[in-house]
Amino acid sequence: MANNTFTPELLEQNFTLNEWKKGTRIFQNKGVKTCALDGETIRGVVFSERSRENSYLTRLVFNNKSGVIASYCDCYIGRDCKHGAALAQCFILQNFDERSTASSEKVIEKWINRFQAQPSRYQSNSQQKSLLYFLKPNSYNEDDYLTLEIKSTRPKKSGGWSKSLISEYSTTSLINSAYANNDDVAVLTELMRTNQFGENIKYFDLFERIINTKRCFWHTDYDLDEAITLGEPLEANWQWLALDNSLHTLQLVLKEPSTSIHIIKAQPLCYYDEEQNCFGEIKTNTQCDFEADLLNSPIFEEDKLPWVINKLSMSLGDASQRLPKPKTQFSQELTRPEVYLHFSTPARAEPQSGYVKVSFSYQGQLVNPHNEDATVSDTVNNTKLYRDLAFEQSVVDKLDTLHFSVQPKRKAYTHQGFLKKEKPAEFLMLMQGRYFWHRFLDQKLPLLKELGWHISFTDDFHYKALSTDSVFDAEVIETGDHDFFSLGLNLTIDGKKMPAFPILISAIEQLPRSALFNEESIDNEEGVKDKELLIEPNSPIYVDLENGEFVALRYESVQPILKQFIELFMPNALNKDGTMELSRFQSHQTLSMLDDQGMVATGTTKLRALADKLKNFQQVDSVTVPEGLNATLRAYQQQGLNWLQFLREYQLNGILADDMGLGKTIQTLAHLLIEKQQGRMTKPVLIVAPTSVIFNWANEIEKFTPELSYQILHGTKRKQHFGCLEGDGGIEQQVDVIITSYALITKDLEHYCEQQFYYLILDEAHYIKNTKTKLYQSFMLLKAKHKLCLTGTPMENHLGEFWAQFNFLLPGFLGGQKQFTKLFRTPIEKHGEQERKQLLNQRIKPFILRRTKDKIATELPKKTEIIQTLRIEGKQAELYESVRLAMDSRLKDIIADKGLKRSQIEVLDALLKLRQVCNHPKLLSLKGAEKVNQSAKLDYLMETLPEQIAEGRKILIFSQFTSMLALIEDELVKANIGYVKLTGSTKNRQEVVDKFQAGEVPVFLISLRAGGVGLNLTAADTVIHFDPWWNPAVENQATDRAYRIGQNKPVFVYKYIIENSIEEKIQKIQQNKAELAKALLSEEVSDNKLSLTDDILSSLLAPLS
Repeated sequence: MANNTFTPELLEQNFTLNEWKKGTRIFQNKGVKTCALDGETIRGVVFSERSRENSYLTRLVFNNKSGVIASYCDCYIGRDCKHGAALAQCFILQNFDERSTASSEKVIEKWINRFQAQPSRYQSNSQQKSLLYFLKPNSYNEDDYLTLEIKSTRPKKSGGWSKSLISEYSTTSLINSAYANNDDVAVLTELMRTNQFGENIKYFDLFERIINTKRCFWHTDYDLDEAITLGEPLEANWQWLALDNSLHTLQLVLKEPSTSIHIIKAQPLCYYDEEQNCFGEIKTNTQCDFEADLLNSPIFEEDKLPWVINKLSMSLGDASQRLPKPKTQFSQELTRPEVYLHFSTPARAEPQSGYVKVSFSYQGQLVNPHNEDATVSDTVNNTKLYRDLAFEQSVVDKLDTLHFSVQPKRKAYTHQGFLKKEKPAEFLMLMQGRYFWHRFLDQKLPLLKELGWHISFTDDFHYKALSTDSVFDAEVIETGDHDFFSLGLNLTIDGKKMPAFPILISAIEQLPRSALFNEESIDNEEGVKDKELLIEPNSPIYVDLENGEFVALRYESVQPILKQFIELFMPNALNKDGTMELSRFQSHQTLSMLDDQGMVATGTTKLRALADKLKNFQQVDSVTVPEGLNATLRAYQQQGLNWLQFLREYQLNGILADDMGLGKTIQTLAHLLIEKQQGRMTKPVLIVAPTSVIFNWANEIEKFTPELSYQILHGTKRKQHFGCLEGDGGIEQQVDVIITSYALITKDLEHYCEQQFYYLILDEAHYIKNTKTKLYQSFMLLKAKHKLCLTGTPMENHLGEFWAQFNFLLPGFLGGQKQFTKLFRTPIEKHGEQERKQLLNQRIKPFILRRTKDKIATELPKKTEIIQTLRIEGKQAELYESVRLAMDSRLKDIIADKGLKRSQIEVLDALLKLRQVCNHPKLLSLKGAEKVNQSAKLDYLMETLPEQIAEGRKILIFSQFTSMLALIEDELVKANIGYVKLTGSTKNRQEVVDKFQAGEVPVFLISLRAGGVGLNLTAADTVIHFDPWWNPAVENQATDRAYRIGQNKPVFVYKYIIENSIEEKIQKIQQNKAELAKALLSEEVSDNKLSLTDDILSSLLAPLS
């Protein structure tokens, strides 16, 4: 069927060349979604060229009688459009080979012939058809608009037009026809755009365009002798025409009337002059858009005229003022009524809804807009008053703008169900929403009263606005709990004092963050963009009180106190009496807020001293360094000691958060020494530290504050020392300081809970960053008069860790965890709110002391050496002891056989094995050693390295053993820490150095042979000697890779030494016997002569403890 009916030629002939080309473009852009043959119809869906979101249903229908294909589409053109052409071409491609790749000669020839067959629309041709336009009145309604007919004909050789007229019905076909010139296309396009072809012509500019073609005629007998021309505009005025029997109508009267002129409805109004055969515009005294409808004015009784004029003024607006007033025997003056508004709460409506009944009083007679009468009877003067309907409508419109909506007219019925006729329906308007009512009663209602409107309320009306001058006063109330006090804030409302905290909380909940913190639009907690606008200074904040009462706070007057309220109090819960319990640690901020706001406050005397100290804590009194402290404090360390004494004096707790290596330990010990010497340390101090450093605390106590007694509670034998905890019950305190590890706190918790400590000190306090752990909860159970956290990284990942430490130190100071997250963590971490960050900094400032090495670089020596003493335990200690015993026994036999001087190789081999165990058991090539995966040095390194990197340090790690560097390398990979390594086998030596110097990685692993000399690593500021070297000079030479000319930062040098091991003993020998130490610490066993004695060897092979 496709080949016989829908041939390519027949399909293409159905469309103009222009539409066919447009269809080709659509088809080539894959714009035909579906194409299918259904009987004698091709159906398809074709996409819009503008957007593929829109598509059109298109059909190609074959007519058996005429043999013609008709194209239909639901686009605005309707027929023979580009969408139909695209569908035709898709069908051709699917069904005919001649079009599947390239056009056939026949098709090409036909395409060329189209240029010869179709004369150009711009070509002058006397025989070419033209379009003629005919204007005629609507046959169904003489008073309606003109209609347009289009016919085609040919010009006569003698001039004029042939009366052989052909009616045209398709604007689409005409636009693409050869005989439609540019003027025609403009007319036809406008007809299609306004959909006026065959309908009423409503606009003068279209008439003008048609007449300008010089082919427009009046319809009468299709007289083609003379085309209509454009005439000059005529002037006319609207007038009220008085008829017989007191009847009136509105009529348009020409300034120069003529019987040959007909007024034509259009916009603006037009005329047709039969005598002159011209068409033109009428200019009136109103010049409004409704003039065409004014032509159809009905006839009015005289007493209806005021009502008619009222209605016209409501519809025409200002244009009604230009209409003349009718001349009647009655008064035309309108009476301006008084407005009555009566507010009520509907019984069955939502609590937030309210009605207003609108009435108008005409000299005491009440009417409402439901009443359609134009007049009101004046019973006193026995006259009629004409209602000012326009004014009444303006009142309703004004209420509409205030969010009142007109309610349907309600009918009243009797109990029997009959309609009550005597009672007119009330005119009610409803407003819903608490905010709208608040704003109306607060801001709009006073303005209505100023207009003279009468306002009344039912007794049970839900809403009532109260007034306040926004003046607050405060009262501080001491509580039984020494750590807290209560603050009452009052606001005078309608002459009565009311608790202000609940009011402020309600106000804050209504405001966007931007209104409180002057931030731009930010993401809410769900990550959704929040378009928040800053509030105008005088904007009201409406706060509900009780029983529908509310108060309006002016934003400008309360914004400062709202902002400070958030800073200080938002995390806290209210007491039942409306006061708020606050931590005394907030005293300085609380009093500052009260002072800033100029509030009258009572009961503040006791807080003033503490507040002054907290506010100026950097100027705290300097204390004397205690006698017996075996160290000289640097200036910043003296400041730290002053701060610790200040916290103790005012029973406060805090975080000493200096960078690693700046002496947090020495500052703490100096502070404890003062407390003992002043007699205040009547209970023991508990220091909790990571396992790797608990013995370092013991060493520091012995070195710097030997006056302090201590006991380490660690290991399997610790229980026998629990007696040192018995400081209560009249039993004399046994030690000053108790040292234990985090790992053992939870196991021994019951013993610690029984003791009241003078100080509870947490070293590396980030161990308690997770509040959900058993460890954290255990610390919250311990009792101590003072608490102190030591850490170089008070926050590693998020602010929640920061809150955990402060909640341990100062419970309630930062509020609950959820409130802290809402107030600080989310705004700071998710939204980057700098102002909120500053608020947090101000709040915690007195309770945290942090100095970084960069800030105090001028106080630091160019090089600081730190001996980091560590203790091996568990299987590593057992392996050390096992190797020591084996070597001790073996060496005794060898020395007995060969003598000490001839046994030096065996001695050095034995000592080397012990040194390897100190580093890591895996360095030892003995059976069973590989199973011991425990290294005190490596554990400590990986525990402190992230903190040092977080501080921005660049670190060199030296070891004599390349196998040890390989083990460190494995741990760095696991921890995702960037590094480079330099050993004797490294080929790209300079590339590795450059990478570290450029700051691409924070860690450089270096072996003794490869990096002892010849390197310039001034990017480093930290050097770690993982194992001791034979000679201090050579050790210094390695350190000088970082500490040399060009270095502009202080350098910290850490030396890892295992306590009581061969390393510590060789270190003591190193001070006096360099040659012996050189041989003992050599990387390889050699045949060098050793000046060992039996006593020295026995010392070297002594047990760990």
